[in-house]
Amino acid sequence: MALIKCPDCGRDVSDLAPVCLGCGRPIAGALSQPPTARPPTGPPATSLSTPLQPPAQTGTAAPVAPVTGVLRSNVDSVKTIESPTRRAGFPTGIVLGGLLLLIAVAAAVLVLTANRPGTPQVAGSSTVAPSAPRPTLTAMPVVAANSRRSSAAASPMPDVNGVSCDALESTIFHIHVHLAIFVDGQEQLVPLGVGIGQPWQVEDSAEGPFVTDGSCFYWIHTHTEDGVVHIESPLRRRFTLGDFFAIWQVPLSATQVGPAQGPVIAYVNGSRDDRNPADIALLAHERIQLNIGGDVPPYLFDFPPGD
Repeated sequence: MALIKCPDCGRDVSDLAPVCLGCGRPIAGALSQPPTARPPTGPPATSLSTPLQPPAQTGTAAPVAPVTGVLRSNVDSVKTIESPTRRAGFPTGIVLGGLLLLIAVAAAVLVLTANRPGTPQVAGSSTVAPSAPRPTLTAMPVVAANSRRSSAAASPMPDVNGVSCDALESTIFHIHVHLAIFVDGQEQLVPLGVGIGQPWQVEDSAEGPFVTDGSCFYWIHTHTEDGVVHIESPLRRRFTLGDFFAIWQVPLSATQVGPAQGPVIAYVNGSRDDRNPADIALLAHERIQLNIGGDVPPYLFDFPPGD
């Protein structure tokens, strides 16, 4: 093996190389030929006037592919492998941030709700609606719970002044009366559930807590704490304020209202009534006011719409 000059480009190349690595000129078998003089100017020749054939191969070697004046590396196209497009990842950070924000807001709402003053609740109801505007009420022994309301549901309630405690309310005779009681100038609370046997079912209403059901109903009873007395009777008869106080089990006379004693001043529909308060008849939409320990001018009570 020896280095020779390429006849075209003058580059040193092995005499055993099939082609010149610089210009692609076939080299094998060119030792016996003198180098072709290169022209003084112009680009190197790209072809030969007398193409040379490679020497015959002996043995089992694979034949050499025909060569041209251009390198294969200069002809073959280069495949560019493009990097795969990066897929957008799942926005885990954004989702986690949103969840943390929601948790923080929920925790803040729970803290504020826990610190807010609670609204008084009534058994059997979700919320309690505020009562209609009325004078400030004072709890006195006169509004003590009716002892009959603490009886067992299965125990029969005795008749009072000919008034029975029935399983259902009757609407054959149905009227409403308002009762206000003042002791030493302070209005007393007429409780809800007077004349209704326990256990009760209580719901909220525009007038406040409302007893919707009980073990039985006397014909004279109260559903709310606003002083409205319901007369719901299966027959038409004369009922008095004394009948209601007897069912309530609170004493009533011309000189006593519950535990309070002294002259009782009675007003009916704004007018003075000198009768024994127990004898005052219960008539539709009548406004009855009892004063003891001082005279309080009667005030006007508005019955709920549709009452």
